[in-house]
Amino acid sequence: MTEENTPNDDSTTEESSTSNETATAVAEPFDDHFRPVDIDQFTADDTVAGSAIGKLLTTLFLYTIVAMSISAWWTFAQGD
Repeated sequence: MTEENTPNDDSTTEESSTSNETATAVAEPFDDHFRPVDIDQFTADDTVAGSAIGKLLTTLFLYTIVAMSISAWWTFAQGD
């Protein structure tokens, strides 16, 4: 082999060190970024938000049922 065709040992070392750094970065646990108190607060906030969204969706659904019922009654009453 000529010198042009020989693989560069430095590039192989750089690639392996880069892949090791990437694997290490991905393997880090996510929970280390937050304190347990913060996680508890996030959980409490999510519970309150989920409850509020559920109540809102229920109210809008019931409103739609009532509005459709009134509209259907009025439409059929006009046909007589």
